[in-house]
Amino acid sequence: MEAHILGWAAVSLYLAAEVLAIVSLRRPKPARDVAGAVCLAVGLVLHFGDLEIRARALGSVPYRTLEGSVSLFGWMLGIAYLALWIRHRERAMGPFLIPIVVLSSAIGMLLPPTVSPPSPQTRGALFAFHVTFAILAYAAFTFSFVLSVLYLIQNRQIRRKQTGLLFARLPALEAIGRMNRTSVSIGLAALIVALAIGVARAQRLWGSLGDPKIAWAFLTLVVYALLLWLDRRGWEGTRVAVLSIFGFGVVLFSYTVVNMYFSTAHNFR
Repeated sequence: MEAHILGWAAVSLYLAAEVLAIVSLRRPKPARDVAGAVCLAVGLVLHFGDLEIRARALGSVPYRTLEGSVSLFGWMLGIAYLALWIRHRERAMGPFLIPIVVLSSAIGMLLPPTVSPPSPQTRGALFAFHVTFAILAYAAFTFSFVLSVLYLIQNRQIRRKQTGLLFARLPALEAIGRMNRTSVSIGLAALIVALAIGVARAQRLWGSLGDPKIAWAFLTLVVYALLLWLDRRGWEGTRVAVLSIFGFGVVLFSYTVVNMYFSTAHNFR
């Protein structure tokens, strides 16, 4: 498990997809876009194989540990990016979004493995679905954050009339806004499923909803639901972007600080 041969092969394919995305940004060709998507898709298949090997070695789902969780996060980022590419076909966003897939996946391979016997709480299909949908939500919200930052930078450059070659090739602000809306929609749907399963499990296992992680999950749900509602009500794009960045701050705090220091049921073990 420590070698992660399949995992590193996946990272190599993600890097190839990034190179093709950069080249396609400078010299657009549909064939390069398709080749990049194929590299990413094959990488996702190999990455999934690595996660399966982790699961067998742990005797449980691979993402009950920190390194497995980060690796799954990288895999879900790849899934989310493919969904955005299929939905919007905006080749210009690849050079900005794929590096996050590469970085998260590589960190998941480099973190030292944690070997501990699984507890009854970390077994079963419900636990697997709960964590899978939660991390998919985190991945979608991460892309929403990146898209929001790009939106603000692009908007500032346009206002100052200082658009260079790089940002001249980016999609229009409206297209970035649509991609952000898709990311938030995916994240919200996944978070609702994860939260519903999590609440049901909490009631069954502990008979209460007192874990801080649940409260932060509800807060995250409220922030992004408000964002989507305001966006559809015609809120200014820059305000939506700022709220998206704030929402990602809530997600980041929940995923790291709450998991590691406050929650007893969601800490990595």
